[in-house]
Amino acid sequence: MEIACRLCGHRGHTVVGEEVGNAPEAKVYRCGGCGVVFLHPIMTPAEEKTFYAAEFEAYMSARAGTEWNDPEEMYKTNAAETTRRKRLVDPLLRRDQTVLEIGSSNGFFLHAIRDQVAGVTGVEPSIAFRDYANSVGIETVEYLEDLKGRRFDVIIIYYVLEHMRDGGAYLREVADHLAPGGQVLLEVPNVEDALVAWYDLPEFRKFYWQKAHYYYYAPATLQALADSAGFRAVLTPEQRYDLSNHMIWMRDRRPGGAGRFADRFTAVLEEAYADALCRTWGCDTIFAVLTRRADAGA
Repeated sequence: MEIACRLCGHRGHTVVGEEVGNAPEAKVYRCGGCGVVFLHPIMTPAEEKTFYAAEFEAYMSARAGTEWNDPEEMYKTNAAETTRRKRLVDPLLRRDQTVLEIGSSNGFFLHAIRDQVAGVTGVEPSIAFRDYANSVGIETVEYLEDLKGRRFDVIIIYYVLEHMRDGGAYLREVADHLAPGGQVLLEVPNVEDALVAWYDLPEFRKFYWQKAHYYYYAPATLQALADSAGFRAVLTPEQRYDLSNHMIWMRDRRPGGAGRFADRFTAVLEEAYADALCRTWGCDTIFAVLTRRADAGA
């Protein structure tokens, strides 16, 4: 089958994923040109709009095994994730900056940093989450285009770029909302994750490949994408999930193991394992700081 890569147009590819969760008609391919890993086919624009506006919370609840449909409760369940993100983001924030988060959910992360900066704004297509964020005083709009003409010093994008139909075009759109000298801070799943690339667990692959993720980036392909959109990118390897999570995947072949052996595994052991993954880029996510190149315009 001739399938053109949506990023570079190359038609040569290899299949890397035969089974995709919630999308039995799709497969996962690696482009023979730019090397990006991508899903095909993907949702139509109409299907996508309905999915994110009304179905995403239930979809994620089923995957994560926790409730995503209670915006207030998510402030509590995301406490550890908030702490992890702040470790990376706090050193990059100043009190005179305005911050935009795209894919801001119920505003839990913007709430955590709002006292550190001049102002925060969110973009969130989910009606329930958007309404909740606005109710607690975090300005949140439905789409990025709703902020036409507005620019921000820092734009934060956690786990959104992999959902975009055209990541390069989306980053160029984001650039239109970036103030001069501003930065984009983003994080995406790393397709070189040890559970995919090292341990090669079929059950994890079936869980990992999913209909909501149109692309799966590695350090090289994320760097190339940023460059094509006019950005200079500095990448940092990051490990979200703990050793317990990996142990349960290898033992039981299912998710839900985070913290399972926290009373047995020491902090030194956890740090050493995460460091080993990060040093070899077998980590599960990539954190990137993007700045506009001088030749890319304002």
